[in-house]
Amino acid sequence: MSTTKKKGQSEIKDKIENRDRIHIVMTALTMLFIILSVGIIACIVHIQATFRVDPRVVNIFRPRPDKYIEEPKRGRILAEDGRPLAITTPLYNIYMDCTVRKDEFLEMDRKEARRIQRIKEKGEEAPAPQYKGAKAEQQWQEKARELSAGLARLFPNKSAEQYFKEILAGREGGKKHMLIRRNVSHATLNQLKELPLFNEGGYKGGLIAEQHDERLYPYDTLARRVIGYVREQGRIGIEGTYDYELHGQEGVQWRRVTDDRKYIRDFDSTAVKAVDGNDVRTTLNIDFQDIADRALRRQIADDPQIRAGIVVLMEAKTGAIRAMVNLSRDTIPGSKLWERDNLVLKEVGEQGSVMKTVTLLSLVEDGHVKSLEETIPTNHGVVPGYNQDVHILDYERISGRSEITVKHGFEISSNYVFTYLPEKFYGENPQEFFDHIYAYRLGEKFDFDLDGLGTPVVNRPGTPGWSRTTLGTTAYGYGMSVTPLHVATFYNAIANKGRMMKPYLVESIEKDGKVVRQYGPSVLNNICTRATADTVTRALKAVVDDGTAKRLKDAKLSVAGKTGTAQVVLTPKERKGSTDPYHDPSGRKKNQGTFVGFFPADDPKYTILVTVYSYLSGMSFYGGTKPAMAVREIVDNIYAIDDSWSGHVTSTGTLPQMVQEQADTDGTTVPDLKGFVLADALYAVENAGWKCAYEGSGHVTAQSPAPGKALKKGETIRLTLK
Repeated sequence: MSTTKKKGQSEIKDKIENRDRIHIVMTALTMLFIILSVGIIACIVHIQATFRVDPRVVNIFRPRPDKYIEEPKRGRILAEDGRPLAITTPLYNIYMDCTVRKDEFLEMDRKEARRIQRIKEKGEEAPAPQYKGAKAEQQWQEKARELSAGLARLFPNKSAEQYFKEILAGREGGKKHMLIRRNVSHATLNQLKELPLFNEGGYKGGLIAEQHDERLYPYDTLARRVIGYVREQGRIGIEGTYDYELHGQEGVQWRRVTDDRKYIRDFDSTAVKAVDGNDVRTTLNIDFQDIADRALRRQIADDPQIRAGIVVLMEAKTGAIRAMVNLSRDTIPGSKLWERDNLVLKEVGEQGSVMKTVTLLSLVEDGHVKSLEETIPTNHGVVPGYNQDVHILDYERISGRSEITVKHGFEISSNYVFTYLPEKFYGENPQEFFDHIYAYRLGEKFDFDLDGLGTPVVNRPGTPGWSRTTLGTTAYGYGMSVTPLHVATFYNAIANKGRMMKPYLVESIEKDGKVVRQYGPSVLNNICTRATADTVTRALKAVVDDGTAKRLKDAKLSVAGKTGTAQVVLTPKERKGSTDPYHDPSGRKKNQGTFVGFFPADDPKYTILVTVYSYLSGMSFYGGTKPAMAVREIVDNIYAIDDSWSGHVTSTGTLPQMVQEQADTDGTTVPDLKGFVLADALYAVENAGWKCAYEGSGHVTAQSPAPGKALKKGETIRLTLK
């Protein structure tokens, strides 16, 4: 009994001692962990507060960010009505990775071959190999053939067979970047993504689309020299002059490369967002530009001796330029006409008889000519010191008269009349005449919206070019060199009853449809009284009615204006040693012919100038021929599209009977839906029990299946609308 009791007490004592030992150990471990935790926390605090990592170590584990310049979107150039003349749009270069999945298919068959080999090595009977890779490759090539057919439909410059052969050759040759097409639109890219293979994405189908921004000109070559460009070799036209508005401001962003070689923004660095460029709204009327371009081409395209031609169409009351055409060939006669240079601004030269209007305006304004019916003696066309005017001899012979009116001298563009008058009235004080030239802004360069306006050259008294006969030659169009824009601006002032408007080409600067800066009409000078302008206008109308511009007499709108023919001063190379500045040793010369005026003559709305230039040749042409005929076509076509001048439908007019058109279908064969609007086509298709898929807008221009084909209920008819 006692033995049992002692044993129980010993076990109890042992349990108490074990428990106390465990308690001590756990307490010690707890204290140890607390001390370690405090130490770790202290180290963290120390690292956060004082520790600096060696930059070399950081660069190893953290790639350095790269500076990325974000290009802004370039602003648009717009016509007066908002239609785009120049826009920036994303385009895509389409490539194909012809090798896509090829290695995967080969590896499938290698894996199957290794499996069969292991079975044979074990001495077991091997089953027939299942080469799924070869089958998959065959399916891939079948899809490639379907893809080729789709590519041929979208890009018919190659056949489907040609595309297929190129893809297979690229697959054999390991081509990972085979060009399919450059400069593809986003809409076409979406169509490509629906084709077999390409609809499986880049990794399975091999489609590669590389995006880039491209400057597009929706109206192709129309006004291209005015619109211009920005290139390394120069800045031209609106694109160049207003580049600071169109370009916008670059953005700056720092990027890091990821493990899979993609770039992401580094949010530890600052970023500056790109600011897109402003839009530039011009004064150009794209319909008028097209009319002027076509009319000029019609007159000069088939004549290989014509080097260039220009058109300026200006709004009389404001000076807004509605059309500016600059067509020229290179040095080879008969080469392609192209908008190569802005001759309207840069071609500084003697203008010929169109400058006689300058003389007439000055004489009338100064009171030297009080009536156009005043007469002067004919003197057989001779003014001492000047060449004889043979046109006066013809006039004397035909009329039997020894006097000629100022009006008739202007109608026949007589050099004699416009030498006699300035010599008589300005001969004692020629500076008085040249003061008028400067008042008309013909002697100096004025501010214009485009860079490159030429500077006139006037041989006034006291300059090296002055001589005893300079007054007379200047009065009939030689001895003074100006640009066509100067001439058009002067005539526009007459159309505007003496108020000379500064020509302008830019209407406003806009941002997101809101006007940032507004430009508009401004006055250069008041060059004459209204009465003087009316008198000169009467003389200009007579030129069209009875003078050198009779080809314009029956235009849809009455025209007032003046013709002019001038010989162009040759370069020393063209002259080849000849002492005559206008002819080479063979007698060849360069001509320019001009018509400049305004319409309608009694209430002018537009001023127009057309000039054509010839190569060096023995031929002659005049302002009353090709230029006048081009003006006639332009005037007639503007009349046709301007509602303010077009006639109205009379009350006795009849309208054609309107009959609702319905598709003829029996529910089993496809009806002919071409020409139907979408609503009518949908009604016909769905009522017959078929489905309808369509793309585009407008009227049905194509359908699949073709009309007359059998089609089961529930199948789909695809329509294309334009």
